[in-house]
Amino acid sequence: MNPWPVPVSRDRLGVLIAAYEYELGSCFRCIRKGIQVTRFGEIVSEEGETPLYACRECVQELLSIHERNMDRTGHRPRIVQLPRTSRGAETT
Repeated sequence: MNPWPVPVSRDRLGVLIAAYEYELGSCFRCIRKGIQVTRFGEIVSEEGETPLYACRECVQELLSIHERNMDRTGHRPRIVQLPRTSRGAETT
């Protein structure tokens, strides 16, 4: 449960952004620290996986870019929800 009350837009994008679980951390995109972030993706290589955490503003911008791209191309990719480990449970 999100302990920080945040106003949520009721449009499709706002509901999607609110569905993420947030915790305090650093944003990979805007480099701000000590803010609410969510695991938004990862970089996968032969050496392993590096999780990417993004703040609400950057999540919104990345999702908007994705939406504009999908509108332009006329199709949507298949979305697969992968299981996530909590940040403290990740191994290095």
